[in-house]
Amino acid sequence: MNRTGPAKLKDVAEAAGVSISTVSRVFSNPELLSPTTVQHVREVAERLRFTPNVLARALITGVPANIGLIVPDITNPYMTTVLKAAQGRSRLSGVGVLVADTDESVVFERQAAAQLAPQSRGLILCAPRMSSTHIREIASIVPVVLINRVVSGVPSVVTDSGPAIGEIIAHLAELGHRRVAYLPGPSRSWANRQRLKAVAKRTGGLGIDLTVLNETAARYEDGIEAASAVVEASVTAVIAFDDILASGIIQGLRRTGRSVPDDVSVIGHDDVIAALVQPGLTTIAAYSDRVGRLAVERLLDPDGEQHREASIAVRADLVPRESVGRP
Repeated sequence: MNRTGPAKLKDVAEAAGVSISTVSRVFSNPELLSPTTVQHVREVAERLRFTPNVLARALITGVPANIGLIVPDITNPYMTTVLKAAQGRSRLSGVGVLVADTDESVVFERQAAAQLAPQSRGLILCAPRMSSTHIREIASIVPVVLINRVVSGVPSVVTDSGPAIGEIIAHLAELGHRRVAYLPGPSRSWANRQRLKAVAKRTGGLGIDLTVLNETAARYEDGIEAASAVVEASVTAVIAFDDILASGIIQGLRRTGRSVPDDVSVIGHDDVIAALVQPGLTTIAAYSDRVGRLAVERLLDPDGEQHREASIAVRADLVPRESVGRP
């Protein structure tokens, strides 16, 4: 093929042996095509160094070329994984991702939503702290998908941790643990409330004495500081809101001369850094990459899936490692 200048849609279509409309769908709505066709066309496009003009398409159609993703703390590995997965899935549809970090602030969260809404075809609110009323107001203006938050009338993707939490507590009971603590995350976190509810229900059913420690901002330093409270509570196991807190607890216990799991067993949540912790952290895999992809798919679904009220639940799994032992 002899041509000058950048490759165009028709160039890719001719080289791939498909129609121009098929090439267009590959970069706008790939879910409408077979994976084989999408892969073939993308390989041809890459060989021809074709770049879809997302901005031009947005100007023609009047539909913004981006989606907005609002997270409470972009430095948290869970949020980073969600972002990476969301970007990867959006890229398949030729859509960009505008990211806002709210630093756990409800005020900044509202500001970010107001700023991103006019320039986005939809918003993904990851673990939002704002009120349900405010979320519904935003959803009435622009399509919204929630991650790890349930609000009536707004679609969401959530992690179902209940069965896995029940499994680890049952395992602790089998090992002989009778006094267990839960170290919470932020009080405004929907996920934190759901995890605490699951822990309380299962420990109560097994006759295990549960101590709920003071809420935290779910930072590593919070876990270190909470280690003293774990020791004072005389518990033999502690379940943390997430892996970050759990890793901090392990470090804090180590500073007090305690050993994990010989003195205290420690359990995390998310499985985003657990394999890097010593000893290996028993945790609950939340599959944040899957959550991020599903949120984007709900937002971009051409059949209007984003307007359905039901939540999609991603079931979490227990991942046993070396941080749990007999009391």
